[in-house]
Amino acid sequence: MLHIKLMELEAEKIARDQAKKSSQLVSLPHECELLKAHIEEEIGIKLGSVCDRDFNGWLAYRRQSGDLIIIRGRAFKESNMLGLGKWRAGLDVGHGLDSVSEALRGFDVSPPPDLDHLTVNFGVESTPKVFLWYGENISAYRLIFAEELENNAEKALDEALSEAMSWVLNKPKDLTLPEYIKKLKQAN
Repeated sequence: MLHIKLMELEAEKIARDQAKKSSQLVSLPHECELLKAHIEEEIGIKLGSVCDRDFNGWLAYRRQSGDLIIIRGRAFKESNMLGLGKWRAGLDVGHGLDSVSEALRGFDVSPPPDLDHLTVNFGVESTPKVFLWYGENISAYRLIFAEELENNAEKALDEALSEAMSWVLNKPKDLTLPEYIKKLKQAN
């Protein structure tokens, strides 16, 4: 068991190093940007977007590092001097309206520790790869998906995202995310 855990930690470190290296040295192919745009379109709502007053669901936003964050959100009333205002999609926390203001001003919005979230980023070893990370509380990110872009990563990433989003919503107390995904794959 210790050997497996050490291998997982090593894989996460390699993926983090690749993602960090790609943002500093290597220009990523255009497919990376297209894949992020595809995910944003699938999610449908971006942080700070005008939304219905009863919105409660997933939203996406990009950090200044280029990482794409997928997180739970809800509608917040943006008021003005007349007491009128639009409903905007903010992070599903008490101070969610602050996240809207920060996003609209162009500030980098960090995912709050009290919300589980998913992060999509890219790295390059010999070929470009896409990574999906799971973040919860103040724990280190956990790598849950890695795929080379050349292998038609879009479909596999969509599947990994839907499994991870399902886990975040249901959050079984007795299973970790990797155990949950393994159980889903065994059931299929």
